[in-house]
Amino acid sequence: MVVESENHPASGRSSIPRMAFLLPRWFNNPRRAMAQTQLRPLDPDQLRWRCDERMFTFRTTKELVPLRGIVGQQRAIEAIKLGAAIESRGFNIFVMSLLGTGRLTTIKQVLEPIAQQRREFYDFAYVHNFADPTMPRLLRFRAGRARQFARALQETLAFLRQRIAELFREESFQRSRNAISQRFRSKEAALIEQFNKRIAPEGFTLGQLSQPDGSTHYDLFAVIRGKPTSIDQLGVLVSEGKLSERRAERLVRTYMRLREELATMSYQGLEMQRAFEQALLDHARKAASIIVSAAFDELRERFRGESVTDFLSQCEQDIIANVELFSPQFAASPEAELPGGKTIADKLKEYTVNILVDNSQTLSAPIIIETFPTYTNLFGTIERRYDRSGMVHSDFTMIKAGDVLRADGGYLIVNANDVLNDPLVWQTLKRVLLYGKLEIQPPEGLGGTIVLKPELIDVNVKVIMLGDYQTYLALSAIEEDFNKMFKIAAEFDYETDRSEKMLQNYARFVARLCEEENVLHARPSGVAALIEWAVERAEDKNKITINFSDVSDVIREASFVARQQRKKYFDRDCVEEALRLRRRRTELQDVKIKSQILHGVLMIDTHGERIGQINGLTVYSTGLVSFGKPARITASTGAGNAGIIDIEHEASLGGNIYRKGVLTIPGLLREYFGQRRPLALSASISFEQNYGGIEGDSASLAELYAILSSLARVPIKQAIAVTGSINQKGDVQPVGGVNEKIIGFFEICQQQGLDGMHGVIIPHQNIADLMLPEPILRACSEGTFHVWAIRHFTEGIPILTGMEAGSILPDFTYPPDTFLHAVDQRLEELALVAREYTRTL
Repeated sequence: MVVESENHPASGRSSIPRMAFLLPRWFNNPRRAMAQTQLRPLDPDQLRWRCDERMFTFRTTKELVPLRGIVGQQRAIEAIKLGAAIESRGFNIFVMSLLGTGRLTTIKQVLEPIAQQRREFYDFAYVHNFADPTMPRLLRFRAGRARQFARALQETLAFLRQRIAELFREESFQRSRNAISQRFRSKEAALIEQFNKRIAPEGFTLGQLSQPDGSTHYDLFAVIRGKPTSIDQLGVLVSEGKLSERRAERLVRTYMRLREELATMSYQGLEMQRAFEQALLDHARKAASIIVSAAFDELRERFRGESVTDFLSQCEQDIIANVELFSPQFAASPEAELPGGKTIADKLKEYTVNILVDNSQTLSAPIIIETFPTYTNLFGTIERRYDRSGMVHSDFTMIKAGDVLRADGGYLIVNANDVLNDPLVWQTLKRVLLYGKLEIQPPEGLGGTIVLKPELIDVNVKVIMLGDYQTYLALSAIEEDFNKMFKIAAEFDYETDRSEKMLQNYARFVARLCEEENVLHARPSGVAALIEWAVERAEDKNKITINFSDVSDVIREASFVARQQRKKYFDRDCVEEALRLRRRRTELQDVKIKSQILHGVLMIDTHGERIGQINGLTVYSTGLVSFGKPARITASTGAGNAGIIDIEHEASLGGNIYRKGVLTIPGLLREYFGQRRPLALSASISFEQNYGGIEGDSASLAELYAILSSLARVPIKQAIAVTGSINQKGDVQPVGGVNEKIIGFFEICQQQGLDGMHGVIIPHQNIADLMLPEPILRACSEGTFHVWAIRHFTEGIPILTGMEAGSILPDFTYPPDTFLHAVDQRLEELALVAREYTRTL
């Protein structure tokens, strides 16, 4: 990057006359005034807020009324109430929050009163579709009616099986049935007699032959010497001389001709048999239809208003059509196989009801929390089994409901990450939310053969999805219909104002947890120590964390320490010991890095001075804990037009925000030193011994000081570390992790020996974040360690170098013997070197 502006290249042009510039208005702004004297360090009272335990009037939290309500989340509560109350489609709720902010507890407490006001619920069931068994029919009932209907249908079926069997045994039914049988037997006998008369003159008669399977059939027999003889026996009679060969041939020819007539007669007999069987069936149906119709009329009347009329009509017609299944001969053999491979039990199952959702005991809208939202758990499935032939089989009784249907009329709570991890789950959920219809299918059936296609279900479910801000933003950007599906966004805060009421609520929360989990209650000093830790977690002395999951863990650990010390209640010492043990459990990497610094492996100077070198402050995060450590930042400058070379960026070790911080520095240099001539500068900056990644702009202030020191040839005190972000106007901007950074540098300085020169420069805005531990407060009180807070980069120059920074003059120069004058002079020299070098080319 070239430091100079494109409109004022450094090469080939002399410096612009000073009188050509007019003073900008910001030179008279007091906030832009340059520091001329060194700032005073912050007072120890500014380095930590303390909770006065005297504000608590209880002796132990056991005396308090436990906190039952929700605190600090009013904005989120209002959003959830709105989304839960609006029943229009699309008003589902996406909850954005960090883990541990009590979002699930809050959601349940908000929904329960609303759920109690909703009274309209439905039962859902599937039944057999007699017209197309592959498309089961859906029945929707008012709450509790599905179970009543299923029981009534089963009672009706049991009644019909008994009553129809009794009907078939009644004397009147048997008499009329026998009459039908007698009539058809008479017709059959007449047909046979007529055929016998027809073939008698031909020398034949009609007889029956038995088959190996026990069946019989009619055949023609030749009458020889008054005896019926099978056509197969004619050859034997010829060989014995009992029948002439000529007559045998004639009989065979006659036999072949008469067989055709026999086939015609047999067909007539078969048609007569069919008519007979149909007459018997019609007789049975007619007799049973009166009983069946009466039973189903009663069902229709009993369940008038429910969507069962068509199903009952189909069921009634099918029972009448298959009335023989209710005969005594089938009643004793339910496993008997019917045509098509079904058993009697399979057929009777068609008259049952598969209840998917039974709300008979439901008093308020369901609130379902699904912690394992698989496809089957959410949307249901269709089970499958293999029949005797190895074929896959399913029917309406194998359809199972999921949470979406069970939550109909209520609320379903799921975690966004869990849902999004399975694309099939997310795509199906989108269809349900967009169209309000649920299709139950097994997950494997969606991509292959569909055995059943149940009727679609209209569902009315409010989905509440828990996620974070990044997930919400990503879905809003990527999913076209996301904002149509989730019209309500509820943001849970992770901190709230540190008001006296909130501190009292903290004490009541301690009482609640101790009561619920049977852990030791706290004394006022223990609550005060817990609150101080909570304020420290918020990184703002005027705020306090409401991540009650983490707060609960500290209470549990403090209670454990108190039990170990045989105390009845936990106090400040127990809380501090619990926090010390927590840090010890996770400080391994911190200790290792500290050891490397103290042994000179990681080179950090905390004494002496050096040009172009400064101690920056960084925060390491292991996933378990965050801790601060100093990092050596160096700068090298010279003539040229390469601008500022960011070694971390060139080595692909710096993130985008870090890169932005570095790119801000050239703008500041142009603002302060590029008004009289273009800058001819080549500089490089580096985080020495950084072999991992680095992100954030909190080192840009330290990097600026290193570059200015290199240009001015003025050394920087190594006993002082710097953190802060810088803008192009020189204002110092706040950073994160300020407490960890100060603690990290203090620990190194303490190990190497405090001499009253050590300290840290921070942005003035971060004063509100300071919650430093007692050892640092004691060192600051004794004057062996200092914390300075600055508003402008020039305020830190006297602290770091002992020189006045210097105020810019109307001609854009700086007073002699000031730090910025030395920088300006060096840049003038570099510009001359660059021009002279250009002329020699």
